[in-house]
Amino acid sequence: MKLVEIEGNEIVAINRLGPSDCCRALEFHRPRRMNTSKLPPAVPLYGLMLLMGACAKQDSGDSRAQDDTAEAGFVEPVMPMGNLLIEEVYYSGAIPTAGAERYYSDQFIELMNVADAPVMVGGLILGDAPGIAGGINRGNTPGGPYVNDPDYVYLSSAWRIPGEPQDVLLQPGETLVIAQDAATHHPYSPVNLLDADYETFVSEYGEDFDDAVVPNLESLWYGAGYDWLVTVFGPTIVVLSMDAGDLEEAGGPYPPVRAPVSAVVDTMEALMDANSGAYKRLHSTVDSGFIHVSGTYTGESVRRKRDEAGALIDTDDSGADFEVSSMPDPGIDSQR
Repeated sequence: MKLVEIEGNEIVAINRLGPSDCCRALEFHRPRRMNTSKLPPAVPLYGLMLLMGACAKQDSGDSRAQDDTAEAGFVEPVMPMGNLLIEEVYYSGAIPTAGAERYYSDQFIELMNVADAPVMVGGLILGDAPGIAGGINRGNTPGGPYVNDPDYVYLSSAWRIPGEPQDVLLQPGETLVIAQDAATHHPYSPVNLLDADYETFVSEYGEDFDDAVVPNLESLWYGAGYDWLVTVFGPTIVVLSMDAGDLEEAGGPYPPVRAPVSAVVDTMEALMDANSGAYKRLHSTVDSGFIHVSGTYTGESVRRKRDEAGALIDTDDSGADFEVSSMPDPGIDSQR
């Protein structure tokens, strides 16, 4: 994943430097997101020298940085709508191993830039919709006040990528991985999220793990427990492009927040099984289908399909757009 972060009108972080600016990253001697193993042998040291030079120019107020960027073929960044898709969601939980029967801290969501230009992802909002995934317990019935609304989508929990839209840029073809917990998860899971791009951290209960390096999403609205667990039976993930202040409390004893469907960038709707269609949370005009895995704690994820040219398929139908993968594969080059 390549992020570019901006301060004012200047680029201050490029090529896997993550949330810290380039100068501060160099103080640690090993920028967390610079993968020098992919560079020719002579490049890493020289590259770091160039990066240090860029920082020095930034500190001295050298305005030539903008000119250099333009000469290199600068492409105007675009908004997420129509340019950003959910590429993979892993929610089912790990296959029981090492004495852990129900391990779910390895959940993650991965977003992809499908445009030919950088996508502005600062301030992007995502969360999970309320409503059960099927007849999980005796007496469960479909429906409810926050489902199947043609005008609004609802979020039980809402998270925000820090910064203004132009502050965080996702490069063309690159992905952004959001972890429930940024950790290796060994030996309970083969999913390594130690170098995720962001993680969710719940401070209220004092039981969630906060990675010292991976930045946290901003919590806008929270309706879960000590950790942001999306249901292992099948969640509905919603990505929004809107001002956080425009989210509205929906009302009720344990209310979610709501947003107009016009703010929806993308969705992934998963339910318990093939017979759970009556429990769909999203209106058919937002997402006309659903996907499901084979069960809970199966280690399966859902991943967006690709066409013959390798492009991600997007028909606003999760049942047609996603397929089940037996092995989650977050797009992370681990550097720790």
